[in-house]
Amino acid sequence: MSEESVESTAVPKGSDQPRVKSQKLAAHYALPLSSVEAIIKIIKGYAVASNGGESAVNYKDVASATGLTPSVVSRNNTFLAESQIITSPKYGFYIPSEATVKFARESAWDEPNAKRHLRSIVKGTWFGSLVAQNFSMRSTLSRDDLKKVLAIKSGASEGDSDSLSKLIDFLSYIGIISESENGVFSRQTEVDVPVLADPINVVALAKEGEIPSEKRPERRPENCPQGTGTLGSFARVQINLNITIASISELNDGDALKLRAWIQNVLRGND
Repeated sequence: MSEESVESTAVPKGSDQPRVKSQKLAAHYALPLSSVEAIIKIIKGYAVASNGGESAVNYKDVASATGLTPSVVSRNNTFLAESQIITSPKYGFYIPSEATVKFARESAWDEPNAKRHLRSIVKGTWFGSLVAQNFSMRSTLSRDDLKKVLAIKSGASEGDSDSLSKLIDFLSYIGIISESENGVFSRQTEVDVPVLADPINVVALAKEGEIPSEKRPERRPENCPQGTGTLGSFARVQINLNITIASISELNDGDALKLRAWIQNVLRGND
């Protein structure tokens, strides 16, 4: 296992004794070393600097695109690369993944919904799989419990506590987990509802298919004689749902779930 040397602070200031190097065990996996805000800036910066993934760029290019210092970008590259958010075609240069580029482009218009692209990447990482496994056995976890689970898997030491908190914040930002008011985490139910503007007038869904007549009641136009104007053995039906939301700020997660359930009922043909 590799080791990282750090200076000990045990030697009194002004002492003639030589400083002793203490040893800190390195984690098996790379962890984020900056805040979630900085991490997201770096992710978007790679998409911008690489012109949508068309060319490989280095940390200095991303620093110029984001306004972050080069050191902040550089020290988070290993975490982003191990997570497959960026890939390295050659040493020191990186290209954002297709999902990363999609996130960066869509987030300018609808960041909450654009996060689904990052979720699709993170679900395949060691920490995404670990969180899903633990929440399949427990409905909630405290921050300390979640940090402990991640620390054991990653081989992190006490010195990595801050980075583990940053990883939890990243998972919360992209919507893998959600934190309650009392600081307890739960696995967030993924519901992606298209949101374009405020206010919104959207054709939310259109479904077209063949429906056997024996599974549906016979229907005919009003005042139509018996035996005419009915649906045949199969009929092509198209349903357009027009949804108007007066204010996005008033649409919470509970409303979104109810809306999705109602849409699904309509598409199933429930009366």
